This record gives sequence, structure tokens and C-alpha cells, in this order.
Amino acid sequence: MPFRLLDIDEQATGADKLSDVTIPIYMQFKKSEGLKPWVGGITKRRANEDKLQSVRRFRQQHSLADNPSAFFGLRAKAKTAREFQHNVLLAHNRPDQSYAIYVAPLNFDKATYFADLYVEPRYAHSPWHWRMSETRSEHLHNEWVNRYAFLPFLRSHISIAPHESVSSHDHYYAFSISGDEVSWHSPAIMDGGPFRLSDFMTARTRQIIAADGDLTSPEQALEVCREFLLQSALDPGIAENGDSPFDKLRAYGRWLTREFGIRQILLCAEKKAIVEIRDRHLR
Repeated sequence: MPFRLLDIDEQATGADKLSDVTIPIYMQFKKSEGLKPWVGGITKRRANEDKLQSVRRFRQQHSLADNPSAFFGLRAKAKTAREFQHNVLLAHNRPDQSYAIYVAPLNFDKATYFADLYVEPRYAHSPWHWRMSETRSEHLHNEWVNRYAFLPFLRSHISIAPHESVSSHDHYYAFSISGDEVSWHSPAIMDGGPFRLSDFMTARTRQIIAADGDLTSPEQALEVCREFLLQSALDPGIAENGDSPFDKLRAYGRWLTREFGIRQILLCAEKKAIVEIRDRHLR
């Protein structure tokens, strides 16, 4: 298959280590909570107003979906941490070398959440199970990627990239349960969307298949890690544990999870296979 998603806890194989296209996706998983809409008319903001009340006020003032909306707050800085987790995540969002996102469910019911794991076409239409064949190659770019976009489990999650640094954890992202209309409590409305995880992953796949530019190598992806360590006055050796750039990248991901609770997923591919896909698509 042309792609593979590799979690840091998976056993790397020889084929993985030979991947010459590697795009890290750093994820911070959050629990969504429901937020009831503002009740009554919009009144003047009180100095001691609750932050979530301010979120309700802002969403109603700007006609954003709120019946209900969902939200999650930022993580407080640990006593031993030098930096807020949010700012660490932000430092790793460097398109096209690496991406960083918050991921949270778009529903509040545990039974519904787990049911989405088993709704077809989770397996039948998964692009990661695709095999190259002459008879199907002409359908790859549109049909194959589009099916990926409709996988129920991916569509039932929001994905939000951190967009600015903070000096406090007292901030919230709020969003509609359809996966769009994202607001940030300072406050602001986030541009772009929809923000579903399926949309994010489809965009990454299309980027690799359709882009004309160079594809990110493990060494280029590792430069984002080295830059973060340098700017944070941390031990640069953290990004040098391993024989190859691929090994070093995965070792760095394990360290990042231990220290900050941020998960590293690697989108791996072979440049030769991608070139063949592009050639077939252009013919």
C-alpha cells in the first residue's frame, strides 16, 4: 500500500524505516463537554463573568451554532513543566514539515462513540487496505480518497490546530457538533473548516498525492523537533537517539508523550509509489 499510519507504540519494521516520505502529526486528545446556549437577551458583560458564560455570549452574538455547542479547555501547566502544553503543541505545527492538532469527539454519549468504531465502511473502504492494481488505479485519486473522508469514526471527531501562544491555560475552544464554526476564547472565530478529523486526514492525503512540491523526508520532519528543543533550551540530544532520522523521530515522539502527553502519529509513504500514483492520475 502507498501509505501507512504508524503510532509510536507500534513495532517499526524494516519497510517502515525505508520510508522516505514521513509526515508527523502531533495530537493532543481532549474530552468534549456540552455547552448549553445563552438564555435571555445579551446584556452587558460583568467584570467577574464566568469564562464559559463569555463563550456562550460570544457564540450567540456571532450566530454560531450553540444548541448545544461543544467545548474543551486548555491543560494547566504542570508544576515541573517549563511551558504550557498548548504552546508545545503549537511549536510542532509547521506545515508542510509537521502538523499539530487537538482531537476531540463530536458527541457526548459513550455508546454512540464506540458504535462508530464498527460502522461500515470502517474496514471495507479504508484506504490503508488498498492494493495497487491496474484495473483500479484510475479510481484512486477521487474514489479512494473520498471514501476515506466518509469513515464514520474519523467524521465523529473535531481537529483544531493551535493558532496562537498563551500565557494562561484559561482558554477554550468551542465548536458545533457538526464539526465546524470553531471559536476561541480570547475570543475569535477560527477561519477555515470544516474541522472534522476526516477532513484533516483527507487533506493530508490529497496533499501528498496532488502536490507538485517536494515531499517531507524524516530528516526534514526531525528539524521541527530540533528547533523546538533549541528554542526551549532543552537537551538537543533528545532528538538524536537512534541510528537513522526515522528512528530519531520516533524516539523523540515517545519522549514528547512522556513529558507533555502529546501523541505522535507518522504518515509514512514511499516516494517511488507516490510518483507512480501521480503519473497514473495525470494520464
